[in-house]
Amino acid sequence: MKLLENAERVAEEANQLLIAPSAPEGVTDIVLGGSQLALQVHESCGHPVELDRVLGKEISYAGGSFLSLDKLNNFTYGSPKVTIVADATVPGGLGTFGYDDEGVPASKSYLVDKGKFVGYLMSREDAFKLRLPSNGAARAENWNRIPLVRMTNINLLPGNLELDELIGDIKEGLYLDYNKSWSIDDKRLNFQFGTEVAREIKNGKLGKIFKNAVYQGITPEFWRSCDGITHKKYWKVWGVPNCGKGQPSQAMHVGHGTSHARFRKV
Repeated sequence: MKLLENAERVAEEANQLLIAPSAPEGVTDIVLGGSQLALQVHESCGHPVELDRVLGKEISYAGGSFLSLDKLNNFTYGSPKVTIVADATVPGGLGTFGYDDEGVPASKSYLVDKGKFVGYLMSREDAFKLRLPSNGAARAENWNRIPLVRMTNINLLPGNLELDELIGDIKEGLYLDYNKSWSIDDKRLNFQFGTEVAREIKNGKLGKIFKNAVYQGITPEFWRSCDGITHKKYWKVWGVPNCGKGQPSQAMHVGHGTSHARFRKV
């Protein structure tokens, strides 16, 4: 968390937010910081690719999924800039392990490849229904809970841009980061996210701070509007220590690797 390193910035932002105007309304271009983008990946990609949700076996907490079986290898989830992987081997990730709770070795598998939807998170049982091998996503919170299909480290792979380039190609827009609120429907399609901090982007430069910024969209339309991602220098694995699923409830540690990404006409 680097609390001491970020203390001065957080204090300054808090002071500015006390007198900041609310974010303007309308359709605009946005850049999401890594922290907010991690939750965007979690809610609009991680949960809908859980195969037990797709099969209707598990809908508690996060509902079902719009990524039905007929869409596998036949659906444009995002733009060609968007590649998302499940990788339980990332050093230091909260979703990193040696074997899942069905004894399947940790691995890396593609969920979205250059915008095309190509894979689910699977247990042995659910993978068998698709005549595929499990990719090691069956995990249980404790010995007295059954393994469920869970996220590992669900990562948006980095692009090739500097942050200045990502922001510099926006005439008017917003830079958004640090989640404040979220809502998404039970198919993981219609979403709304609020962020703690928003900054004006004008003629390719960051400007004044806004408060109460909220953006919304439809999952595939949103990801198809992504036209730029910063490179590996900006990429880090964020953690979610309490992802809930199941009845009885199970909390799970999962990770999300992200950098920054640009989305048009949000």
